[in-house]
Amino acid sequence: MLDRGKPVTRGVLAAAVALCVSLTGCSSAPHTPDAGASQAGPGGTIAVGANPSDVAISPDGRQAYVTNYDSNTVSVIDTASNTVTSTIPVGDAPERVAFTPDGRRAYVANNNSGSVSVIDTAGRSVIATIHGLGTPRAVGFAPDGRYAYVPEFGVNRVAVIDTATFGVVSTISVGQAPGGVTVAPGGHRAYVLSNSDPGRVSVVDTVLKKVTSTIAVRDDPLWLAITPDGRTACSVNAAGSLSVIDTVRSKVTATISLDGEPDGVAITPDGRYAYVAKTVGALSVIDIATRKVTATVPLGGSSKSVAITPDGHHAYVTNFGASSVSVIGIDSALQQSK
Repeated sequence: MLDRGKPVTRGVLAAAVALCVSLTGCSSAPHTPDAGASQAGPGGTIAVGANPSDVAISPDGRQAYVTNYDSNTVSVIDTASNTVTSTIPVGDAPERVAFTPDGRRAYVANNNSGSVSVIDTAGRSVIATIHGLGTPRAVGFAPDGRYAYVPEFGVNRVAVIDTATFGVVSTISVGQAPGGVTVAPGGHRAYVLSNSDPGRVSVVDTVLKKVTSTIAVRDDPLWLAITPDGRTACSVNAAGSLSVIDTVRSKVTATISLDGEPDGVAITPDGRYAYVAKTVGALSVIDIATRKVTATVPLGGSSKSVAITPDGHHAYVTNFGASSVSVIGIDSALQQSK
């Protein structure tokens, strides 16, 4: 039985790096209400912590979790009122956040502290911290929620975490400087982005736990989203483009030029549109079928990440430089394209 409140070291199958798990119970710092909590202001913006890096929407659509890179916290937004209701302390430089498929946990990749914080979404507190990771940049989940996949930017591999024990059960060698991961809807493949020049996407067989193919994209791929049917992936590349990938053939079928330094990408639940956050402070809407940019929505400073609610009605965009989140009506954005 685990003694919650004391550090616990767990066995790791890969011996290159010692990894441990510290579990915290009632003694851990609880979530705190955000002192500046307010509803979305003019233009649909919500003030959050310093330099928000990522946003994820819970599977039920009721909450948005925002990683505040320079505050070392996660802001919890009630999507019904667009109000920050809690602020949760996590590790150093939280970069990406992802919910487990059942929504009971949120995993946060802490870039500088080499750890992943596990948040209980009901209690809104950190219940476990997985240490010893080599510069974790993101988290992706198998559809059944059994495993979490964490790219270790500093050691060119992906750590596979058992979500029942919070232990690292294996590691997978991938391309240089892995910075992002997205698991396909079927769960049999994970797509890992290598932030290298030239950029590439490693296709990982999650059963065999090895790279089975690589896909060349433009320099420095930053994020990747997959359509709900699993047949198309869109990779945002720092060089100023979006690579459209046929996942059946593992081949780039189109490259769409984008200005304004694209960063994050999300795809609407119907699979028709890709929304791309750009660091110039804008959100571009791309019709995946026609391969055309159909609308651009101006936002706050340095837009970095975007997430779309499960019902497809709203997009939440982090504005890194403005320390805010913009809420965009999908219908309004699409109307601009007509």
